[in-house]
Amino acid sequence: MKIEKIMAAAIVLAGLALPAEAAGPLMEQKAVIGGRVESIVEEGTAVAEGDVLAEVGTLAGPVPAVKAAGDGTVREVRAEKGQTIARGDVVAVLEAAE
Repeated sequence: MKIEKIMAAAIVLAGLALPAEAAGPLMEQKAVIGGRVESIVEEGTAVAEGDVLAEVGTLAGPVPAVKAAGDGTVREVRAEKGQTIARGDVVAVLEAAE
């Protein structure tokens, strides 16, 4: 019985020693051009500043509509392929890298 209590205490203490995952600030990523979404990033994707998050179709072909404003991870996607977006629409939310 005594060994069980010691093991339980050790497990609890080990859990407390693990570092908590720090969340960086959230950044809304807005479209700079509107159109029909041709491609879009998936939630959970790690991105670097300047990476294309979404492309829209134009007469000249697909063009970037949203680029990452900084390094981070995509936490939310607010558009889907085939959807029409407008300039200024929030298309994705990034969690900034620490």
